[in-house]
Amino acid sequence: MNRSSIDNVRNNITQNPMSTDGPPLGIPLPTEYVRKMYALGEKYRNIRWLPLDIPRIEFDDFEEFKDLWERECIDVVRVKPDVAEPWSKEDHPFGKNSSWHVSQFKGLTLYNNPDLNLSERSFADKEYKGNFRQFNRILEQINEYFPMHTLITAFIWKSTMEVKPHRDKSAFWKCPTEFRVMLHDDNSEPTLYVADIEHGDVNYIDLPSDTTSFCWSNGTQIHGSDYLGKDKYLLCLSGIQHSAKSEELFERSIQKYRDVLNYKLDL
Repeated sequence: MNRSSIDNVRNNITQNPMSTDGPPLGIPLPTEYVRKMYALGEKYRNIRWLPLDIPRIEFDDFEEFKDLWERECIDVVRVKPDVAEPWSKEDHPFGKNSSWHVSQFKGLTLYNNPDLNLSERSFADKEYKGNFRQFNRILEQINEYFPMHTLITAFIWKSTMEVKPHRDKSAFWKCPTEFRVMLHDDNSEPTLYVADIEHGDVNYIDLPSDTTSFCWSNGTQIHGSDYLGKDKYLLCLSGIQHSAKSEELFERSIQKYRDVLNYKLDL
C-alpha cells in the first residue's frame, strides 16, 4: 500500500467533477428508489467497510475448484476506458505496462445477466458455461443472502500483482455498494484495503472468522490490494441493490460486528 498513490487518487476525485453520490452513471432509476438510496447514504456514510452477517461462503473442495480454475480462467486485461483509468489503449500513460497489456488478475465469470447488454464492461470476460456443483452452490448462496434486486454479474478474480487504489465503474451511493466474498486466501495478513476519499484514513479489510462476506461504498471509498506472492480468490458481485434488504443486512451486520472493526464506527 502506497500512501502517496492513495492521496493522488483522492485528490483527483475531489478536484474533478466525478460522482461521489448517486446511481451508476447512465442508468435511469425510479425517483423513489433514488430517494431511498440517498437516505441510506446519509445514514451509513461513516462505514468504511463492514463484515456481513452472512454464513461463510467458501469452496468445500478447494483442489477440485483449483483444477477447474487452471483450465478455465483467463488473463483479465482492459478492453475499455473507465472511471479508474479514463485513457485509451494508445494514450495510457503507462504505455505497454498499462492494464490494456498487463493483466493484474486472472478471472472467471460465474453469471452474466442474460437480459442485460454487458458490452460496456471495462475488462475482458469469460463466462463459465459448464455445470460445476461448487459454482452452482455459490450462486444459490448469492441469491439467498445478498440484497440484490437485479444481479448483473458474479465473477471470481485472483490478483497476480499489486492493485493500485481506484474506484470501480459502479454505483456511487454513500452507503455500501460493493459486495465481495473472500472465497479463499493463503495470505497470513490482510491485503485488501479501503481509503476514505474525504477523510483519508486507510483501513485493511480484516474479516472475523465466522463470515467471508463484506462490503464498502464506492461513493466514499477507494480500494486497492497488496500482493505478497500468495493466492487469494475474491468473488465480486455487480448489480442493482435492493434498498430495504440492504438496510436490513447493514443493521444486522453493524449490530453483530461493530465492536470488532479495526476503526471506530460512528453512526
